[in-house]
Amino acid sequence: MLRHLEVQNYALIDQLDLQLAEGLTVITGETGAGKSILLGAISLLLGQRADSKSLYDDQKKCVIEGSFSIASYPHLKEIFQLEDIDFEDPCLIRREINPQGKSRSFINDTPVTLESMKRIGQELVDIHSQQDNGWMGHPDFALELVDDFAQNQVIKLSYEKAFKAFQLAQHHQEQLAQKSKLGNQALDFLQFQWEELDKAQLEIGEYELLSEQLQKLQNSGQILEKLAQLANYLSVSESSAMEQIGQARQLSQSLSKWGQSFDQWNQRIQSLWIELKDLSAEVESEAESFQSDPLELEKCQKRLDLLNRLLQKYQSKDMTSLIALRDQFSAELAQYENVDQALEEANKALIEAEGKALENALELHQSRFNSLDAIEKTLLQSLHQLGMPNAQLAWDIQPTKLTKTGQDKIQLLFSANKGLAPKPFKQIASGGELSRLMLSIKHLLAQKRALPTLILDEIDTGVSGEIAIKMGQMLTQMSQKHQLIAITHLPQIALTGQTHWFVYKNHEGEKTVSSIKTLVGEERIDEIAKMIGGQTGYVDLKENVRKLMKNNPS
Repeated sequence: MLRHLEVQNYALIDQLDLQLAEGLTVITGETGAGKSILLGAISLLLGQRADSKSLYDDQKKCVIEGSFSIASYPHLKEIFQLEDIDFEDPCLIRREINPQGKSRSFINDTPVTLESMKRIGQELVDIHSQQDNGWMGHPDFALELVDDFAQNQVIKLSYEKAFKAFQLAQHHQEQLAQKSKLGNQALDFLQFQWEELDKAQLEIGEYELLSEQLQKLQNSGQILEKLAQLANYLSVSESSAMEQIGQARQLSQSLSKWGQSFDQWNQRIQSLWIELKDLSAEVESEAESFQSDPLELEKCQKRLDLLNRLLQKYQSKDMTSLIALRDQFSAELAQYENVDQALEEANKALIEAEGKALENALELHQSRFNSLDAIEKTLLQSLHQLGMPNAQLAWDIQPTKLTKTGQDKIQLLFSANKGLAPKPFKQIASGGELSRLMLSIKHLLAQKRALPTLILDEIDTGVSGEIAIKMGQMLTQMSQKHQLIAITHLPQIALTGQTHWFVYKNHEGEKTVSSIKTLVGEERIDEIAKMIGGQTGYVDLKENVRKLMKNNPS
């Protein structure tokens, strides 16, 4: 259960520090005071996405931290182990959002992904918001209801693994079947492509060397002329660099005996002499051997033309990519050679994987089917208690092909009125009827799931009077096994809370902030009286509230 909640710099909340109790906590306050903001802060701890727009001060980071007592829920250890997170009591969950909108998540001071936070969070808290009534019309709603009631977690996990294996086998078989269908025409074309690239005897680095060689051959006349000039400047002419450096070398040798600096000059000139001598020899050798070769030029040009054509044809950016494509063609050819045998094996594997998935789907279907009567009976009992004696429920069950959820399409049909056949939820107009049905479902699942905390946001919408009293009784019953937090506008439900929080807006500072306080004694009596009679007529109702509270001890 949620023991402690700290919120900093979120929406209209500057700083909030709450200690939470067991049993039923009710939250009241005027519309817009910030009750939903508190719900949003808790949702962030459960992995909901966030951005910088949710910051109270956009120059500071938002921090939300919750402390959960989980010692009484040992079944959670397996989930923590799967997420590679230490199972500790209390469990600390923290979410940080910086001004740029980036968030960080931690569980027991271990950084976690948002997906891990969601998986852990959904086992700690179940939040019902006002928008969740729309979820009742979703095709997966009834499936989740039935699976939760039947406690199909293990069976579903086995099916999901089998279904995934079936999908992989199906994809592999379809690929091989496509190759087999293409037949000899595709094989011949692939063979032609590979042979064309293989015959070219491609080598990495060859293109660059050929490009350089072509440049030399195309400009051989200019190159030969400049080589001769360079050789002349370096060593051939009487005023060549070799001649000049040689004279300098003799002078530096004479000077070297008269001082250390002169000797250093001599050593440096000696180095220049050696380097220049080597360079001159290379230039002379290149000038003597270099010649124009029309045949070599033609050969080099043809080779480059071939490589350029292949690069363009196969849309490759360089020789490395072209060689990789050649090797890919080779690997595909090897697959084609054994495609018939591989397809036969893939067909067998597909039949086996499909059989396993169907077997698991049947087990899942049977478990679901066996739970339907019990779900219907229990829901009807709750609905009758909530003032709907003529409520009717029915199941619409349709078989489907294998999907990620099994082979079942299940829809729960509902009618609140005598003589009217049950219909899908989306055809039900009454918000009060939907609220009572949703509370009945939550009450049903609360008995089945070992869930530490339930949060209900105005699940009492559209009801009043005696029905609201019965709702309060049902919430009290649910809170005996779960920590239950209920946001309400109804005094009948507010009376049932063991703890009563009041959310209000504080306008005293430069910015409006949402604040929360615990109501006890006269403060609580005043608040419930105001919920009944408003700001002006509540005083005369306080005595009645005291009597009601005695009859509903919190």
